[in-house]
Amino acid sequence: MANADKDILYRLAYEEAVRALTEQQAEIDSFRGRAGLLFSSTAITTSFLGARSFDGASLTPISWLALAAFTGVAAIWVAILLPRPWELTADPQEVIEPYIREDEPVPIDELRSELSFHMHNSYVANRAGIQHLAVLLQIASGLLTLEVVFWIIAIATTT
Repeated sequence: MANADKDILYRLAYEEAVRALTEQQAEIDSFRGRAGLLFSSTAITTSFLGARSFDGASLTPISWLALAAFTGVAAIWVAILLPRPWELTADPQEVIEPYIREDEPVPIDELRSELSFHMHNSYVANRAGIQHLAVLLQIASGLLTLEVVFWIIAIATTT
């Protein structure tokens, strides 16, 4: 295989690794945005339906369950927004020290190869965290559904 062909293949692998990490960053941002919308929906639900269920009445066990669901969504929202050690970029020092600042810098195709493997490992490491965010968002969605059901039951039983 000619060096030019090899260089093209390494460049392709490198660009795909960069694209994969960029898509992961977008996915993480999307989860955080959806978590914010979900929490906003939960807060609006609590303020409107909760106020309606309290019309001169004291808290019922169902009302407490609705408030517990609200608290659960709020806790999950915070958990999703907490900073995590995502690996979305290569540390320049880890690139420069071993590959460029040597007596004889490594060829560009070897550098692209090493960076591609590093980015793949980062991609794999990030997958577990992203799957965790997905599960948290699903749980929060279920809690919002339960909250609405609890508030409706609370309203129906107080009138």
